[in-house]
Amino acid sequence: MRQQAAKKHPENVATVLCLRTVKAPNGRYLSTPAEAVAVELWEELPSGSSNADGASYPAGTLRRRHSTRNTLVEYLSPEVWRRAIDSCDSRIELPAPHIRRVTEPIDLVYTWVDGTDPAWRARMLAERDDVDPAAVEESATAESRFTSRDELRFSLRSVEYYASWFNHIYLVTDGQVPDWLDLNHPKLTVVDHKEIFADTAALPVFNSHAIESQLHHIAGLTDRYVYLNDDVFFMRPTDPELFFEGNGLAKFFPSIVPLDIRAVTDGDLPVMTAAKRGREYLEERNQRSVTHRFKHTPHPQVKSVLEAMEADAPGVFASVAASSFRHVDDLSIASSLHHLEAYVRGKAVEGQLSYQFIDLASNDLGLRLDRARRRQDLDVLCLNETSVPSDAESRIAEEVKDFLADRFPVASSFERLTDSSFRRGI
Repeated sequence: MRQQAAKKHPENVATVLCLRTVKAPNGRYLSTPAEAVAVELWEELPSGSSNADGASYPAGTLRRRHSTRNTLVEYLSPEVWRRAIDSCDSRIELPAPHIRRVTEPIDLVYTWVDGTDPAWRARMLAERDDVDPAAVEESATAESRFTSRDELRFSLRSVEYYASWFNHIYLVTDGQVPDWLDLNHPKLTVVDHKEIFADTAALPVFNSHAIESQLHHIAGLTDRYVYLNDDVFFMRPTDPELFFEGNGLAKFFPSIVPLDIRAVTDGDLPVMTAAKRGREYLEERNQRSVTHRFKHTPHPQVKSVLEAMEADAPGVFASVAASSFRHVDDLSIASSLHHLEAYVRGKAVEGQLSYQFIDLASNDLGLRLDRARRRQDLDVLCLNETSVPSDAESRIAEEVKDFLADRFPVASSFERLTDSSFRRGI
């Protein structure tokens, strides 16, 4: 219908959308509507045409056929158009970056563990045997907490597909490296726990809270960075402005799940106890409270805020870092407390992103994954679980493998490949 109308009345056509369809070898379309290029049709105004403030446009002025809201440029004077053609490669450029644009480099930081590694398991079991069971949360040593389903491979693919604006990636591990990872990649650095823990006597640790508390110690890390787990995937093209404001403020993403007002109680899940400890910290130090947790998304971080927090409360950071397994007294510093403190300090604001969380222990996991496979409106997706029945593990692993291989079928440049044609096969 639109095409027929355009043929009959071409003078009414204001914009033509062009989209390149990119298809992977498995038939998966990798391109999304977010990558469409809008070709706008402009018109030359008659001499003496009046503008919005009552003055006249210069002769030869070009203006959009149809005005749009929040546009950057509404019309072009002849001299601006000529300058763009003659000296700016036919591009209209502002004299300086837009005030809302993020101009500083943004790093990504991953934490990763391979729970099937025999050497790592031996260290973990030896440490667990030396810990008082009463001082460890029940789920702290659950197998699902350390299970690797090759998510990192596909999360890195999603980064290269849809977050290629990143500056550098740091992969924090306990002396482990995936066998498929290209360690010579110029935009990737593997960081051992020994390199970031202020007190290496606390090592080894098998507690994500402890590891997260030390991430801001990574050498060379940009002041603003995004921390994420390997179970988080970018699902469509993004910009750094999804995570930071142009003035440097970080964004945080509150969950709709309320945080009950009771103190920590027996039976609270580890994520709940950490959230409540963070609330206690906020109330004690800032006389403010909070009612909601945060989504399991990429977490924008401000290194200077974390450094100031650690300088103000060194004992808190040291205590969390020394907790070898998740403990009821832990605080979730990177994924919760940072956001609260950054907001109080005027360094963060609430943000919005399109997000879905899928619990891999769900009885209808296959249906949930099929729906996520078809969605085109998600910025990020998280595949996570706290406890998976042993008799369901093989089924879940197969369903997750099929989903990730279908959704992110083309290898990234972070993978060592013997057949590089697969990477180019789109």
